[in-house]
Order: sequence, then structure tokens, then C-alpha cells
Amino acid sequence: MKYKTIGAFAKGVQNVGYCKATTDLKVGMGVILDRVAKTASLPADEACHRIVTNINDKPEMHNFSETLDVLKGECVRADDLTSVANLEIEFAHYEISTDYADIAEKDTLVFGTDGLLVKGDPDGYKVYFEVIKKTAYMGKGILAVIRMQ
Repeated sequence: MKYKTIGAFAKGVQNVGYCKATTDLKVGMGVILDRVAKTASLPADEACHRIVTNINDKPEMHNFSETLDVLKGECVRADDLTSVANLEIEFAHYEISTDYADIAEKDTLVFGTDGLLVKGDPDGYKVYFEVIKKTAYMGKGILAVIRMQ
């Protein structure tokens, strides 16, 4: 995933960077934080409004895939998507569990319990994504607007 405009950072996307992954994660997955226990876990329900972004604090990283992986026990930078509502974001096909061919403009995507995006009804979800168009991002991607309820 990537924010489409620098506005996401200029607007001051809020994030927490001290929670550790309870399982292997990838950039672009939805997570739930327990700030007391200092953990980041896959969502169990519609409450998910944070997305994994990588801290990239390992100087030994040499492969692109290492920038996408946040392994169990590593710190997760989890951006609060409510702080960047109505801005655009791009997702790669591998961050979406719904078949890419089944996604169209105006579809809505939400975080599934596996942390990946899935096409679905946004009712009950704090954050969802409205598809603007398909793109060539990472081979096959989508451009979406971050929406909040």
C-alpha cells in the first residue's frame, strides 16, 4: 500500500510504533492494537481502523520483500486511517483477498479477519475503502478513497 499523496503525511497521519506483532504481518494489512499489552493482532471484527506500515529500522535489509514483512515479535507502525479520511490510497492485488477480476469502480473494500481487504458492505465498519479505479500499482492494484463512518 501507499498513500497516493503527500497529504497523508502533511495532514499528520497518526501512528503507533511500539506495539509488537502477535503473528507475521505484511504492509497493508489491517490490525487491532492493544496499547496496554503493546501488541498488534489481526482483526476479529469490524472495529479495525489501523493499517500496517513498516518501520524499516533494520539496516541489514537487502531485499524488497523484507520491506513488506513485519515478523512476529517485531514492532509494527500502525497508521490510524481515521486521521487521513477522504484521502486516496493505493493497494496491490496481493493485499486484497477478493479476486482482482471481481473488483470494479465504486466497490467498497473492508478489512477481513485475515488482515487483507475484501469486497463487502461497509455497514458496521469504522473505516472502509471506496474503489476509484484499477491501476498498474505493483502489477495489478486499485486506487481508493479512505472513508470513515
